[in-house]
Amino acid sequence: MNGQLQDKEQILMAYYTQYYTAATTEDVQALDARLAEGIGTEPYKKAMEELKKEGLVNGLDEIQKEDGEGPPLPMATNEGMLYINNTLNLQSDAVEDHQLDYLDNNLKTSGLELTLEPVKSYIEETIRQQKKM
Repeated sequence: MNGQLQDKEQILMAYYTQYYTAATTEDVQALDARLAEGIGTEPYKKAMEELKKEGLVNGLDEIQKEDGEGPPLPMATNEGMLYINNTLNLQSDAVEDHQLDYLDNNLKTSGLELTLEPVKSYIEETIRQQKKM
């Protein structure tokens, strides 16, 4: 499977990656801000709206911090997680601790190209950090 992933698929993959990191609210906010800044606010917002419409991320307006304060946060839905598993032919029943290893190996062998630099760097950094643990 050679080729490029659509921007929205790459953004979804960043949130998929974050799901396996025990991210805090601050981590999610940081990723949201990093992607918006790196991709551009308008293209990022448009991609997130498409993902929301397709049910692959929870709407930004539906996710709130646990205390109910602060800006809403994006998260991949179960459908979004399955979408990435299916797109990359990852085993959805794999042990969660190893899911990022599968993602890493698949990205290296699939020929898929991550064209959004903030997504690519985030995923690479996250996988590197997980390997150190």
